[in-house]
Amino acid sequence: MKSLKNRIFIWTILFLVLTSIPDKNILAGDDKLIHFGVSSIFGAASETYLHYKTDLKTAPRIILGTTLGSLPGLAKELIDSTKKGNHFSGSDLAADVAGAFVGAMLGNLVNNIIQVKVKKTNDKKGFVISLAYEF
Repeated sequence: MKSLKNRIFIWTILFLVLTSIPDKNILAGDDKLIHFGVSSIFGAASETYLHYKTDLKTAPRIILGTTLGSLPGLAKELIDSTKKGNHFSGSDLAADVAGAFVGAMLGNLVNNIIQVKVKKTNDKKGFVISLAYEF
């Protein structure tokens, strides 16, 4: 549980850092790249949550992580379409889905390779980091 909270916290901090750098803001660049990048963070965070909180196999977990990671982009496009002079952009949504998919895939890869476990024995806490990858 603590490991999951730490991973979600790290993804959130990464997002906040990337969006708060003044004048060098990654979100000030190419619109499709922005959609891709932000959605990849949401896709990775979604896969990480599903990885530790569900019993889903890899493929359904990645599909659901991609879907969940794409929802913020869909919401943004729906909100944008209600504003005067703006419209719903299918290509922006496609970049969102692609980014969420890549994020979910990378999240799955990282979550399979790096397992962080906190172990408690005799009122002592032990911190174990194991690096493992199944072939």
